[in-house]
Amino acid sequence: MPSRRTWLRFISCLVLLLNLLGAYGYVSLSRLFEREQIKHLEWRGLGLSTQGIQLEQLGLQHPSGALQLHQVQLQWRDFSLALPFWQHVQITSLQLNLPPQPESASEDSMGFALPLEQLAAVISLLPQRVQIDALQIELPCAGSRCKVLGDLQLLKQATQLDAQLNLQYRLDQLRWHAQLQDDPAAAKLQLSLAINQQPQLQLTSSLQQSASGQLWQGDFTGDLQQSAVLQSWLSQWLPNAAGALPEAPTAAQLKASWQLQLAPGPLNAAQLQQSSGQLQASANLPEPWPIPALGQLQGSFDLSAQALDGQWLADSLGADLNLQQIANDLISGVPAELYPEALQLTIQATETPDNLAPQLVDRALPLQLLLKGQGRSQFELRGTLALANGLPWALQLLDGSLSATTPAFQLADWKIGALQTQLQLDAFLDAQQLDLALGKGSQLSLQHLRSTDVQAQQLKASSSGLQLQAQLAAGALLDWQLQGPLDLSAQLQHKQLQPQRWYWQGPLTANPLQAELDGTLRNDAGLQFKLQAQHSSAKGLSLQAQLAELFLRSGNPIKSSFTAWPGLLELNNGRLNANASLTLASDQQLPTVKLELTGKGLGGIYDRTALESLDGKLSAQIDPKQLRLELSDLRLAQANPGIPLGPLQLSGSYSAALQTPTQGQLQLRQAEAALMGGKLQLAPGQWRMTSEPLLFPVQVQGLELEQLFILYPTEGLAGTGTLDGFLPLQVGSQGVTIEQGQLNAREPGGRLQFHSERIRALGRSNPAMQLVTQSLEDFRFTTLSSQVNYDQQGKLTLAMRLEGQNPAIEQGRPIHFNINLEEDIPTLLASLQLTDKVSDIIKQRVQQRMLERNAKTAPTEP
Repeated sequence: MPSRRTWLRFISCLVLLLNLLGAYGYVSLSRLFEREQIKHLEWRGLGLSTQGIQLEQLGLQHPSGALQLHQVQLQWRDFSLALPFWQHVQITSLQLNLPPQPESASEDSMGFALPLEQLAAVISLLPQRVQIDALQIELPCAGSRCKVLGDLQLLKQATQLDAQLNLQYRLDQLRWHAQLQDDPAAAKLQLSLAINQQPQLQLTSSLQQSASGQLWQGDFTGDLQQSAVLQSWLSQWLPNAAGALPEAPTAAQLKASWQLQLAPGPLNAAQLQQSSGQLQASANLPEPWPIPALGQLQGSFDLSAQALDGQWLADSLGADLNLQQIANDLISGVPAELYPEALQLTIQATETPDNLAPQLVDRALPLQLLLKGQGRSQFELRGTLALANGLPWALQLLDGSLSATTPAFQLADWKIGALQTQLQLDAFLDAQQLDLALGKGSQLSLQHLRSTDVQAQQLKASSSGLQLQAQLAAGALLDWQLQGPLDLSAQLQHKQLQPQRWYWQGPLTANPLQAELDGTLRNDAGLQFKLQAQHSSAKGLSLQAQLAELFLRSGNPIKSSFTAWPGLLELNNGRLNANASLTLASDQQLPTVKLELTGKGLGGIYDRTALESLDGKLSAQIDPKQLRLELSDLRLAQANPGIPLGPLQLSGSYSAALQTPTQGQLQLRQAEAALMGGKLQLAPGQWRMTSEPLLFPVQVQGLELEQLFILYPTEGLAGTGTLDGFLPLQVGSQGVTIEQGQLNAREPGGRLQFHSERIRALGRSNPAMQLVTQSLEDFRFTTLSSQVNYDQQGKLTLAMRLEGQNPAIEQGRPIHFNINLEEDIPTLLASLQLTDKVSDIIKQRVQQRMLERNAKTAPTEP
């Protein structure tokens, strides 16, 4: 038997060894805490008994959270020398406080990874039984901080883990129950949720590993009778969910099953996106369900689909869904008047159509589609939808019909009236292309379209073959082309247009680089153009228009179309042609416009002047800096303002800066007109419009007195003779004047005969006038000269000198006369025009002008 001294030595060595082990453990544990960033480790109430180890309190703090344990018991039962040593752990209270997460998270952190081969090892490290009587977790949520209260129990048998989590939320209880079985080659999970003892959700899932990959299978069912509680609990974790979601209904049935083949490796989101397999899902929502970022969804749907390397294709599909209170994010940017208040989607199986695209023959899932939108704006899309049930994916819409009505609304500066649309559609879409075609009967009508300058009423558009073809790659648009016939009509109102309906008909071609129109533009007045338009980002805008030849005898559609047509000009005879072009370079702000007008045999009236047989060509060009007009060889058979004038010939040009169009330069190359057997002629020259008044030196050649007396008959007056002269015609803002013009009789002179009983009676009563009256009965003059003046009021003054003789008086002695004559030319011309030989239009205008003239000259009453 060992002596007392021996026991003392053994005990001393044991105490020393324990001290050394304690010191080593303390140093090692300190290093472990430092490496794992554990701070403020505290415990108290450590006790040892035959039942196990008791710890009254344990607390530690880590960057990922703070942990507090109370009344921890580590029981000796089933104690093992391998981890986790103690197989039975009981905790009276566990408190976990998690700090807020960073505001932004990378895309990588949004995924997840589950190394299946390590799951069995993790389970093996857990005790056989863990019980937490009071669980409290405080963590960040949408409302800043939230608390999770409940209890937890874990039971482990071999590789099977059974967990039950009871959560207390307000007055309701959420019971989560999970069973996990795992070995290095397979894992099975069963998960269920019951709320207030009513089963809500059940999930069965298994994951099997093999050399070729992983097979994930699962079944999910949900019979949500306590959905309001579940929604309220989940809303804590949804961003800004408080008050945003309507109250959930009391019932919903959900089902899903899947079999997915995954690539080898840890389970993560990337694997799921590239999986292959099958999926069946169905839902029955008898009452509207609030779906975040979507709205309130009600109805049912069934889906069966298959996938190959992440490419999902439907095997069967059916739906009868209604969507209300649509999320604002889905309709942002849409005018309020166009908001759909509700959507209805109906999809059901149908027979395979005969006119499938070649890409879908023998591999199509035919469906009958109906999509309706309700609200202030309404639409309905129906047709046959064919989905590819094998790779590559594709879809086709056949015999589609889209009808829509919208109320009036405003978009930017445009006021858009009520819209009605009826479109017949056929479409095809796959990974490489999009084809969309409008069928016969497609049309759109708009009540009005208004801006500040232009207004279109009763606008209509129709097409029976407009096609859109687009090329795609990886979901991106590579190229597109739009082509086909297009018909447009509208009642146009603009300050340059007479109100009436205009029509466009012709093909449209467009692609990302350019757009082209080539067709006919016409209106109700009978005006018709051939119009070509091209626009490209490189060259800008180009327009060409050709006016169909107008026969003015049947009417003048130009006057009935444009307000700029002179109101005093009436053309009722002849033919008129016109060509116009407009170009606007992509780097220019103002266009270049060219116009050519050609007239043949034009006849009509300008103001009170009758026009006969006018031929000529007028060219106009307007560029960003200059205006230029060119008149080529204008010929007018006759202009009759009361005295016939013509034929007339005129050619010249006018140019001016675009900023000051009335201050340019006039150039005349030819200007002459026949008058009373002679002619009036203007020498070629140039005139600046800023030099007012403009002086036009008119040469008079060969005027015949005989024709003058025929045109302006006076009782008993006749004569012969030829006049030449010069008339300095001045044109200004106040009117037309002539100062000190001169007319002279051409040698050898002429003859005047004035036989009038009234003049003879004047001579008999006045001896001083007797010689004059006798001389004028047969006066043969050698000299006739007159100074000519014409003022702004239209008064013509002639200061005449006559030299000659009458052979019957005093043997033909020389006789000289000085005669001053005045004539109101407007009144004279008016009197000449008030005959039966002129048109009613001229008579009316003459009478109106005389009334206006008399009103201005009438004396005012005192």
